[in-house]
Order: sequence, then C-alpha cells, then structure tokens
Amino acid sequence: MAKKQQRQEKQENKSSKHVFTEKLINLLAFLALAAAAVLLLIGPILGWILEQTGGTVIMQALSLVAQYCLLAAIAIPGWRFVRGRGKGWKIAYFIFLAVYIAGTILGVTVGI
Repeated sequence: MAKKQQRQEKQENKSSKHVFTEKLINLLAFLALAAAAVLLLIGPILGWILEQTGGTVIMQALSLVAQYCLLAAIAIPGWRFVRGRGKGWKIAYFIFLAVYIAGTILGVTVGI
C-alpha cells in the first residue's frame, strides 16, 4: 500500500514538473511569435525612424530577443527528443545549438 502511494506521488511530481515545463515552452513560443510578428509589421518603419535618429541598436536587440525566445522554444523539446538517444545524437544537438547561438550573435553584431 505504501509503495503504491509513493509511486502515485512520484507520478504527480513528474506531471506537475512536466506541466510547468510545457507551459514555459508554450510561453516562449508565443513570445517568439509575437516578437517576430511585431518586427515584421513595424520593423521597416521603426528601423527607418531609428536609422534617422541613430538608434539601430534597439532594432538589433529586439531581433536578438526574438531569436533567443525561438531558440528556447525549440531547444527544450529538441533536448527531450535527444535525451533518450545515443551519444551521437547529443553531440549533434550541442553542435547545432552552438552554431545557432553563434549565428545569432554574429548576425546581430556583424550583420551577416
């Protein structure tokens, strides 16, 4: 009886942790979508205004925030997929993750 109750408590803990992580992923995905939509709609106008005033850094920062929200929204489920697989999958995951992060940083700072 006690073992059954412990098993049930573990399942409840796992499910509450899973729900929190899933809500976080959903929030990050929504924020990435919202930031990308705002940048697409008002980006050209805001970019032109900020270019005239010398504030292009603000546009770059907004773009970087949108890209990192997207990264978090896709990296967490990606890790869940890779977690149960072999070493090669995990190595590939971290290589792709590093390339994405480096690309966003270089893309914003250098303008690639």
